[in-house]
Amino acid sequence: MYVVIETWTPRPAFLAADEETRNTLFAGVREAMRQLAETGVVTLGWGSVDRPAPHSTPHEWFAVWQAPSKELADGFLDGVERSGWYTYFEQSNVVGELRSFEAVEAEHRALGTVAR
Repeated sequence: MYVVIETWTPRPAFLAADEETRNTLFAGVREAMRQLAETGVVTLGWGSVDRPAPHSTPHEWFAVWQAPSKELADGFLDGVERSGWYTYFEQSNVVGELRSFEAVEAEHRALGTVAR
């Protein structure tokens, strides 16, 4: 299973957008979410970033998505690009496969090791 974590901050274009433009943008997001759910890509939630969190992202908002495969996660981000979302929001994405702590721990332990 893959996750996509989006973090974003509104650009001046969004802040200056009129109500009709914003309504159109979010209506498109709602429709895309419906279509994505049919492929197994679902949102786990959206929210605003808690500023007091240590080492927090500089972005103001986030959403977390679940996808059954890397291909569907990549397709999701392609759709975000095509939607025009990045015109209105400065965004950073994290995409990765969910794995066990033990698997990730082993990879970390192997970092920088030199064969002797």
